[in-house]
Amino acid sequence: MAVTASATVPAPVQQVVVTFSDEEFIRHVTHRAGATLESVEVVGDVEAQFAVTTVRTMAADRLPEMARKFVGSSVQLTQVDSYATADAEGIRVVRTEISVGALPVSGSATQTLTPQGETTDVHVHCVVKANIPFVGKMVAEAAEPFIGKALSLQSQEAEAWLANR
Repeated sequence: MAVTASATVPAPVQQVVVTFSDEEFIRHVTHRAGATLESVEVVGDVEAQFAVTTVRTMAADRLPEMARKFVGSSVQLTQVDSYATADAEGIRVVRTEISVGALPVSGSATQTLTPQGETTDVHVHCVVKANIPFVGKMVAEAAEPFIGKALSLQSQEAEAWLANR
């Protein structure tokens, strides 16, 4: 099972890219998601190919019930967003890899940022894998909606964030 989400952000693609990679914005979205930002590292030029590595800690009570059985009181999430250079039409593709602490659970997503004049269509497709004997598929299926919501939250919060800038 995969999760897809789409949103339109009222800003050009490059402004959305700069926002999505801004530490202050990442901290804001992390807080809105009920997690704590541990670190952010941006490597490369946001005008071209670059990567953002984000480490967050989230209380286990915010996880799907099925996943809570495998963690302590909190879990650390590491997210690496690898931004490709814009193509000829100005589309930016972001490959996201998410790992969940020491658990054999991971998420892979592709986020496509497509220019539509002065707005940007954001489309996310995410798949979660849990390599846990007997219950891995159930854990992945329980986690996918939460990851989909978290990725959608980024686009939703970007609209309000940009309106106040």
